Amino acid sequence: MDTVPETFVDAFGEISLKHGMIRIELVSLSGSEPRVTQRLITSLQAFSQMLQAQNGMREQLEKAGVMRSSQPSPGAEPGSQPTSPSPVGLETGEAGATVVRLMTPPALPAAATPAATARRRPKSPNFSDEQ
Repeated sequence: MDTVPETFVDAFGEISLKHGMIRIELVSLSGSEPRVTQRLITSLQAFSQMLQAQNGMREQLEKAGVMRSSQPSPGAEPGSQPTSPSPVGLETGEAGATVVRLMTPPALPAAATPAATARRRPKSPNFSDEQ
C-alpha cells in the first residue's frame, strides 16, 4: 500500500472566496507567531461537499459523546451563545472577494502600533495583505 502524505493543522486562518474559488489558510502555531504553512484551494462544489462531510462527522461525534452539540439546548436562555468557536469577522474586499477571519488576534498592549498588530497575524508565504 502506498503511503499518502499527511498534513497536521493547528488552526485555520483566513477563509476567502476569490475569483470563484474558496481559499482556506492552514496555520501552524508552533512558532512564536502563527504562520500560514499551506493553503487549500477548492471549488464551491467541493467546498459544499466538504461541509456536508464535516457536519456528518460532527453529528456522529456528538452522538458518540465525544463532542458537545454546538446548538443551544432547549432549556438554554434566549440569546445565549453556542459553545463552538465562531468566525471573528466577515469582510467583503475588492472585486467582491469575501473573507472570513477565524483566528482571534492575541491581546495587545495598550501602546501597540498597527505594525506590531500586523506582525501577529498569520503570515502567508504566497500573498501580501493586498487583494
